[in-house]
Formats: sequence, structure tokens, C-alpha cells
Amino acid sequence: MKSELELPPGFRFHPTDEELVNHYLCRKCASQSIAVPIIKEIDLYKFDPWHLPEMALYGEKEWYFFSPRDRKYPNGSRPNRAAGSGYWKATGADKPIGKPKALAIKKALVFYAGKAPKGVKTNWIMHEYRLANVDRSAGKKNNLRLDDWVLCRIYNKKGKIEKYDNLGLASEEEEIERKPEMKEEQLHMDTSSDSVVSPDVTWESREVQSEPKWNDLLDQVFDFQFPPNFIDFSSGGDDSFAPHLSPWQQQEDMFITF
Repeated sequence: MKSELELPPGFRFHPTDEELVNHYLCRKCASQSIAVPIIKEIDLYKFDPWHLPEMALYGEKEWYFFSPRDRKYPNGSRPNRAAGSGYWKATGADKPIGKPKALAIKKALVFYAGKAPKGVKTNWIMHEYRLANVDRSAGKKNNLRLDDWVLCRIYNKKGKIEKYDNLGLASEEEEIERKPEMKEEQLHMDTSSDSVVSPDVTWESREVQSEPKWNDLLDQVFDFQFPPNFIDFSSGGDDSFAPHLSPWQQQEDMFITF
């Protein structure tokens, strides 16, 4: 589809609300030409939302369409929201687009799979843009057409092509864009904090040692283990000096000798 439109490389279509209204919706309703016909004309309410992405002319995560709107009742002004196997339900408040005077109204809707009012809420979202200050009265001809054209943005808030059956059960999920997965060995988690630490960084816990105290040195002296060949003067060896030396003096003399 993109090649058929002859779009330049790197082209992305992410218009703002004002751009959609001024350059697309207003020109379409006025039968004026659009520079790049990137938005397809389709009766959006005939299809389930998961079938719409493949029908769009362009889109990656969101898709745009021009669609007519019909009345729910011939003499009323409420739109018919039935679509495919379910229905669209409005949510939130309408938002005026354009300053100082609103040119269009933006409405958010959620798709429900199944029959109303017991449909199952899905993740499919639609932003509908309709012209403001337009006479939508039924008139005398009982015309069911409410709007010739509204502009719709469709997307799935989970980024998947979710399909639902008639009972509102998801039958298939296809990811639009898969993000690269990180391997466990690529990251080292520091459990003491929320930060991510590179595997090349190692942490060493080092304690700051204070200078040795004099009392500790004395304790080491008295805990000294004498070698096996040490002569104990008090046990009957060469005791020529034994009468003149107390045990304390003997240990002190031995420490000085070593």
C-alpha cells in the first residue's frame, strides 16, 4: 500500500487533531482535493475493527478512514453504532477541535463484541471527528444518512490485532510490533536498589581498618606461642640466670631477643 502511494522513505503519518480537521476532514466534506490521498473511504460500520488494518491505505499502529454515518432511527439524530459482530460505545466527553471557533468535534468510542447491551468490552478504540455546526435534522425525506463523511482513527491500545468471536471471546492475538527481549545474562540486578548494574562492574566491600592500639599489641605479645626448641629456665634447663629473672622479665627478655 505504501509503495502505491509513492511516499518518500522515512515517511510517518502522525497528524494532530487540528491537522486532521483542517487539512483532511474539512477538505473532504467540501469536495476539495487532498494532496496525498492517504485516508481510505470505507463504510467503517460494516466491519469488525480487527479487519480494518488490512483495508487501510497506510498505517503501522493506527489507521485512518473516511466513513459515512447513518441514523439509528429515521426521524432521530442519534448515530447507528452497530458494527460487524458488535457495536461502538461512546466514552468520555466530546472535545471541540479548532480555535477560537470549533470546526469539528472529537468523540472517543470503545468497541464491544457481541450484542448490546451485554457485549464484551475490547481494547479497540476509535476517535471520530465530525464537523461542528452542521444541520443534521432528518428533514421530510426521512433520510437515514446522518453525515456524508466523518474521519476515524482506529487503534488497539495493547498494540495487538485482537480478534473476537460472536461470544466476545478473544480467539487470536497478533502483535503489531515485537520489542527485542533482553537476555538474563545481559543484566545484573542489584537487589539492594532499583538500579541496573553492568556485568563488567564489580563491587567490593572494604572495611576501613583503624590504627592498631597499644593494648592490642600487648595482647599479641602475651599470646605469643614459643617455638618447640625454646629453653624454659623455670623447668630445669640451664638455670644459671633463673634466680635473677622473674617470669615477666623472662618473657620480656625473650621478646626483645626476637
